[in-house]
Amino acid sequence: HGDLHAFPWRICLAGGWLDQPWVSKLVPGPVVVMNVHPHEAFKTRSGLATSTRALGIELWGTRHGGRPPASVPPARLARLLFNVENPVDCAYVSGSQDALGLMLPGVSRLDYDGTYWPRHVAQLGDEASVRWLEQTLWLVPLPSRSPGYDPLVTKRVTPAGVRLLARAGEDAWAAIEARDAAALGDALSRTMEAWRAILPETVPEGSEELLRPYAGHHGCLFSGAGGGFLLVVARAGEPVPRGFQVRITRSAKEQWRARPRIDPVLASPPSPGSGQIRRQLSDGLGQLLMLVCVALLVAIGRRVGSLAPAPAGELEGRSAGEREECGLGRIGRHPKESAASPPRWPPARQGRVHWVTAAAGALPAARRGPRSRTQGRRGDADRGNGVSQ
Repeated sequence: HGDLHAFPWRICLAGGWLDQPWVSKLVPGPVVVMNVHPHEAFKTRSGLATSTRALGIELWGTRHGGRPPASVPPARLARLLFNVENPVDCAYVSGSQDALGLMLPGVSRLDYDGTYWPRHVAQLGDEASVRWLEQTLWLVPLPSRSPGYDPLVTKRVTPAGVRLLARAGEDAWAAIEARDAAALGDALSRTMEAWRAILPETVPEGSEELLRPYAGHHGCLFSGAGGGFLLVVARAGEPVPRGFQVRITRSAKEQWRARPRIDPVLASPPSPGSGQIRRQLSDGLGQLLMLVCVALLVAIGRRVGSLAPAPAGELEGRSAGEREECGLGRIGRHPKESAASPPRWPPARQGRVHWVTAAAGALPAARRGPRSRTQGRRGDADRGNGVSQ
């Protein structure tokens, strides 16, 4: 649900399908839509115009912090979105109530008369009615429509059925203006009856079982063809089991206010707070200490390697001069000892070298260069006197 906050949401309250000319040309009528803030329960394939919404997200890059131009009126933005969704060669023209419901803030009435675009648009300007609708309407999650679902498989579009649908839309708008919950619930229930009459596949099978727990309320309607949510008009003060309520937008500015930027790579990062700054400093100090420890280990390894003698097999067959260049002419063997005699290491150094060599593991042994004659004579004298270096 990464796109939850990337774009506004649309709910169709009444009159759905009148935005199709093959329906409204029989009887003109209104579609009532409302623009709402995101809710965690919202999902796709549930009658919330999510396919149109996805195109809007792509068109204006709202997933990455973009937004439609503020200088363009919402109705004009809706027209642009509608044109993008319905190119000239499309086989099926999606209804314009999706684009208008997504772009127009608040609650809107869209009047259709046999055309794809409404001949008139009205918006609910009464703040008290908007608050009343927020407190009266509940949404109950239902299973989303299945893949491959087609609501137009069966068509029984008649003037009588469309007249029932148009009348329900008009009554729903009047009920919202009058803040009449019983009338609004009845209008929603009659909208479902009209859907069942003209397009039977739009009402899910077994809908009676789904509606039975809410029979005590004023009325209900599916959020779209095939299910997704159940819109319930509740009695005053009575919560709806498993239901939730939504907030309606008031203005175009509020629609796009404080929209979080979903993609932290493509979007500008927010200003860090004090906690974030402390975490960044802590991470930086940790990395610095790690680098210092690695550098110390490397230095110790090189020092240890410089004390380790070359393997005995590596010196076999070399002349005295070559052994002198390897630094072992005087260190690895006493000058008076023969080549067959084992080297005599002072006890203290021999124990330390063998311990360090075992600890160094696979570290390469760096060979020391030849010592000066003075150093050699001092070492020979110390060995002769039994002094450990």
